[in-house]
Formats: sequence, structure tokens, C-alpha cells
Amino acid sequence: MRVFVTQPIAASALARLRQVAEVEVNPDAGKPIDKQALCAGVRRAEILYALLHDRVDRDVIAANPRLRMIASMAITPDNIAVAEATARSIPVTVIPPIVGEATADGAWSRATGWSGRAGFPARNPRCSRAPASAARCWA
Repeated sequence: MRVFVTQPIAASALARLRQVAEVEVNPDAGKPIDKQALCAGVRRAEILYALLHDRVDRDVIAANPRLRMIASMAITPDNIAVAEATARSIPVTVIPPIVGEATADGAWSRATGWSGRAGFPARNPRCSRAPASAARCWA
């Protein structure tokens, strides 16, 4: 199975994906992939792993009649021609909106100094109970 990833993703996610598939990653993280390069990548893969800003229209889907799945990292499939994918029996996946809610909860707790839900004290000068990865001390 071959997967085309439209932009670089986290190394840990890429490693897991490479355990089950042959993976090609568009190396340019500076901007969304252009349509020509996207179609070329889709032609070489059975699964498209699209990121937030990638526009997967009818032409992109038609670029490979063997396309088996479109995995989108967006919350909604607004940039994907879902009707075209459905007509070709290609499943389209998106991420659950809980990710956005969790991000908003974390941002709100940090902004207000209330971090009871975040699992570490907000104004601990010594950061004695804060996990090392999240330690921020306010005097």
C-alpha cells in the first residue's frame, strides 16, 4: 500500500505510518501543495493523507482510478469533493472536532491562569508539581 502525504508530519506519526505502508511525503512545509504536484503524488499512491489547506477536487480524485482513501487532517471536509469521492466509493475521513475543543480548553486555561483541568499548577514559582514538558513558572 502506498500513501502520499501532502506536507511533512510529526516524525512519530510518520514512523507509525511507515510500519504499515510505503510513504511518500511532499517535503515543502512552507506552503500548501500546488494542484499539479498533488495530482502527481496521488497518481503514485492508493491513499492520500491531506493536511488542512489542501484542496482535493474532482481533478485530484480523478488523477488515480486506484485511489482507495482520502484521510484529511481537517475537522470538516470543506476542501474535499466528497460527492466525487462517494461516487467512486472512496471513503473520506476527517479528524473529530474534539481536537479543537481540547485545544480551546487548554488555551483558555493558560490565558486565565486556571489550569485545574490541565493537570498542573498555574502559579507555582518552583514548578514542583508541573510536568517538565509543560513547566512554566510565574513569579
